[in-house]
Amino acid sequence: MSFGAPYFTLPEFTYHKPKTLKEALELLDTYRDEAKVMAGGVGLVAFMKERLMSPSHVIDIKEIPELKRVEYREGAGLKIGAAVTLSELENNEIIKKKYTALYQAIKKAADPIIRNRATLVGNICEALPWVDGPIPLIAYNAKVEVMSLNDVRLIPVSDFIKGPVEIDLAPNEIATFIHVPDPPPESKSTFLKFNTGSEFALATMAAHVVGSVKPKEVYLVYGAVSTKPVRASEAERIILTSENIKEAIVEAATKASQEIDVVSDVLASEDYRRHLIKVLTINALKSIFEVS
Repeated sequence: MSFGAPYFTLPEFTYHKPKTLKEALELLDTYRDEAKVMAGGVGLVAFMKERLMSPSHVIDIKEIPELKRVEYREGAGLKIGAAVTLSELENNEIIKKKYTALYQAIKKAADPIIRNRATLVGNICEALPWVDGPIPLIAYNAKVEVMSLNDVRLIPVSDFIKGPVEIDLAPNEIATFIHVPDPPPESKSTFLKFNTGSEFALATMAAHVVGSVKPKEVYLVYGAVSTKPVRASEAERIILTSENIKEAIVEAATKASQEIDVVSDVLASEDYRRHLIKVLTINALKSIFEVS
């Protein structure tokens, strides 16, 4: 994850391993800004090594039983605990069958060693522009459940991520679960990623379409091209209102590459990322609508 940290050690901290969610929330309520919550720890440990974060207390929640569960109920959808690893989700048959874009994003995330440790909730809480997890979740209208000792909030993933390494989480709150709605039977989704062999994606994209003959809902979500995940609402509208889907795909892809605020950095220029947005959108929509 690092661009090259000069440190090989962690700063000093007190380690806590609560057995229950209530105990974890009590610890966090006590230490607040001095504490960080760890589930997989992939992002947190890297940040700490780079001295981007130096918490005095680390609260490890990965062995809290209720946070290790994945639950699915027809009509209600999917509930993923904060301590569930990407590998566990990768091997979940419900996700493979019903949440194609999410499964594909998890499968393409990092490598098997990282996936054995990293969690989807942690992936969202990192809020790094190039992480994969938030993109399909936004395409499914997923929400993050956030808990404190005295309150519970449900926040759309699109609102939870406010910017690079910036999330809607108070110092006494833990992101405990992700809630993903049950996709309608006639929906299709896909996730695409372009990263030229690097761990840092240059562009990612999730498409979720409800109604493959005459679309009723369209979600086109992009990552790694801006400072936070973004939707291409004008491009979505083109797909929704078109009478000729083959022509609409190219038109929508062109519009998506134009309407999104795109960054230029050491990994790729703005123009190159706009090109990638167009290519990924065409490929994703052709796959969903099964056109050549």
